[in-house]
Amino acid sequence: MSFNRCPVSHSREDIFIDTDIVKMIVLVSLSLVSLILTAIEQVSSNPISPLIYCIPILLVALWYPQKSLLLTTFLTVGFVLIQLYQASLGNLINPVMTGLHTIFLFWFCGATTLFTRDSRLALSRYRQLIENSRDAKFLCDPDSLRLLCVSRRCADILGYTPLELIGVPVELFWADETCKARFTSEMEREGYIGNMEMPLRAQNGDTRLVFLSCRKLEPDNIYECTIVDPSMLQGEREDLVRSNERLMELIQQSNDIFFMQDVDGRILHFSWLHAPEHGISPADLIGKGVDALLPDDLSAQHMSWVRSVISERKNACYDLDIELGGVHHTFSVTLAPYTGTDGALIGVVGSARDTTEIRRQRIACRQMAWEVDQWKGLVSNVSHELRTPLQPLIGYLGILADDPEYYGLKGETEKYLRTCLECARQEQAVVERMVKLSLVMTDHIELAIQDIHLRSLINSIISRGGYESEAEIENEIPENAHIWGDPDLLYQALESLISNAVKYNEPPKKVWIRYAGSNNNHYIMVCDNGIGIPADIIGSIFGPLFIGGTQETSHNCVHSGLGLAIAIKYVRLHGGEISVTSEVGEGSTFTIRIPKEA
Repeated sequence: MSFNRCPVSHSREDIFIDTDIVKMIVLVSLSLVSLILTAIEQVSSNPISPLIYCIPILLVALWYPQKSLLLTTFLTVGFVLIQLYQASLGNLINPVMTGLHTIFLFWFCGATTLFTRDSRLALSRYRQLIENSRDAKFLCDPDSLRLLCVSRRCADILGYTPLELIGVPVELFWADETCKARFTSEMEREGYIGNMEMPLRAQNGDTRLVFLSCRKLEPDNIYECTIVDPSMLQGEREDLVRSNERLMELIQQSNDIFFMQDVDGRILHFSWLHAPEHGISPADLIGKGVDALLPDDLSAQHMSWVRSVISERKNACYDLDIELGGVHHTFSVTLAPYTGTDGALIGVVGSARDTTEIRRQRIACRQMAWEVDQWKGLVSNVSHELRTPLQPLIGYLGILADDPEYYGLKGETEKYLRTCLECARQEQAVVERMVKLSLVMTDHIELAIQDIHLRSLINSIISRGGYESEAEIENEIPENAHIWGDPDLLYQALESLISNAVKYNEPPKKVWIRYAGSNNNHYIMVCDNGIGIPADIIGSIFGPLFIGGTQETSHNCVHSGLGLAIAIKYVRLHGGEISVTSEVGEGSTFTIRIPKEA
């Protein structure tokens, strides 16, 4: 075990804390107040008034003992100068009292400074620094060598908590008595920091070989020591190596290009997952200029950006257009200055992302938005052209059908007339569906997600629709059933299912609304004992242009429009789906599934 000696720096910046500026303001303020009071009040009339100087002297001795003599000298000189000024003005000054006050101030300074040298008082100035330190540090009393303050990391190395170590002798952790003797002899030498290799015993009995760096804080008579555990440094190094390996693995698997260049533009690192596909060998690029990778014009463009980043020490981004394999690609290149641990500039580090597909998608989105607008205009124009002849046709046919005898229509003629009226109404339903379809399918809908009490939502649909007067409806949703979603959209979807369950039914009409939940999904079932749905059309009932074949169905389509098509769209906006099971003459069950994460 040997010490390496090095001088202690005279800078004490490492012991300053955030409250020092407040302390300095307090000291300056009290010093100025003391001098001002001396200037406005004669000492001979109040010989006790100079004792106010003791307040800043006491505080500076407690906070900064090494500066107490300096402040005392400043205050004493100020006091004497003010007394001389008072004498020049003709005021009566007692030189004996002035001398006694001067001697008292210096005596008080010496007494308080010696008093504050006690390690227990000095400890308060260092406690916050040690306890918040990221290093393994401790303070100990030079006489008893008992620990006064311990950092968290130091306690971890020894296998204790910081509070358990307070007051414990340091020699408890040394392997033998020679460690104590060498430590004490070295710390008695002033003005140096000693570094020694020493075995320490932890709480579990294990002995660790550590580096111990200690110094004596002369003004405060305290030993400050730092423990460096090489095994922990090795562990940190291994963690750093593993992190670096994971980072390199991620970089090599990334679709982005990552590279480094020195200040002269030579490539220090290059990685790209798709490099082999384009005949690029990253290993062959190391040490070469970027002209080995890019054409001359693009190489010059890139190097101009590199020089700009190096000179300005600022990040930069630009787009690089290049032909690869006969296909045009656009790369978004980001550059940043790269410095070493000493702060010296090494070069630039950069990444390049192929944004070709992103640009294509943006163009496709703009094209799609334009096509949607064109489609809306087309549907509007077509619907207008179809409505124009249908309105008078249905109107005139309706007049004839309401009073066929008045117009001399009998028998087969009246039957053909009513058939024409039904067909015209079906065509009108198709036109209305086209208009609503264009609005529902092309408009963007923002979901207003909130917590929904499901049973209350179902009760609201039943009461507002007046369905209880038409059928026996059982709301079997439990009270604690809640779902996250857009209440307006789910209201419309559920209303469509409940409305159909009531309308496509025969007395005695019965409808049940039920709920079930799993780990991942909510399930809402609307069941009825109605007419059922034939198996050959059950797959097309959610189509936007589906119209049933009966007169009742045709009339209903004109009235309710896109019922199920709108319902399934709104449910899909929540990430869900609608399924249906049905038996003709037995009834149907529509099930809404909505993920719980939606």
